Amino acid sequence: MAKNRLKELRDRSRLTLQEVSLITGFGVSTISRHESGGRGLTEDAIQKYAALYKVPTHQLFMNPNEEEEIDNDGE
Repeated sequence: MAKNRLKELRDRSRLTLQEVSLITGFGVSTISRHESGGRGLTEDAIQKYAALYKVPTHQLFMNPNEEEEIDNDGE
């Protein structure tokens, strides 16, 4: 599920909710609800978050352990 992944990507990018809001055009409360799973993601939101965090869209829905497995397989 994207909820924990979005928060992890934002933390990794060292961005605040306010900074993500300015970049994506989403309100702070909307971003917070996306991160907590309280609000579903539209196609537009998925595209914006993927572009912001520079990840393929499918990685928004992966847990960090899955990402590590993919990275290790590619080496």
